[in-house]
Amino acid sequence: MNELPHLQEVFDRLRRGWHLSPEDEPAFSAVAMQPEAYAEYFAPLGITLVRHARDFFYFDPESPENIPDALPRIAVFSFILVDHAANQGRPIEEFLLGQHFLIGKLPHLSSDRYAAMLRQVEVEDVGGLSQILKNMERYGWVKFVGEDEFRFLRPFHRVFDKCLELAAAASAPAEPAA
Repeated sequence: MNELPHLQEVFDRLRRGWHLSPEDEPAFSAVAMQPEAYAEYFAPLGITLVRHARDFFYFDPESPENIPDALPRIAVFSFILVDHAANQGRPIEEFLLGQHFLIGKLPHLSSDRYAAMLRQVEVEDVGGLSQILKNMERYGWVKFVGEDEFRFLRPFHRVFDKCLELAAAASAPAEPAA
């Protein structure tokens, strides 16, 4: 087999939990052009390369029961944004993925309800929000475009889709007891 282009970079990023998206050129294009070859290369290592329907790549977690400490904070952070957009009647996907955000203008600390949700995951202030965003950046879910400004990237759909699923389940009418 010919050497796969950017193999070391692809492996290094994905094994750290990164999600490879079109923002990650030229590594993304190398994998997108031969996803089966990369998947075959990683398979003997016990690693499954996943191509998400929204066209980004990640390694399937080896043990999904061992979730990183940052994920509950990311989930609460993300749910608050989804809830905020829904409460404003805004199209959620367009709201999240179609604009830049300023950390200091996020709705997370603007209401007692949101602040209480954040306290449950030990986030008390803007510094805690910034740390969540830095963790999200390490996964390739957000990109900083300034010191206090960021935008969500395509791989954020892994979290976004789960938030929508949870929001729909929370708003669904309860099943009557049999």
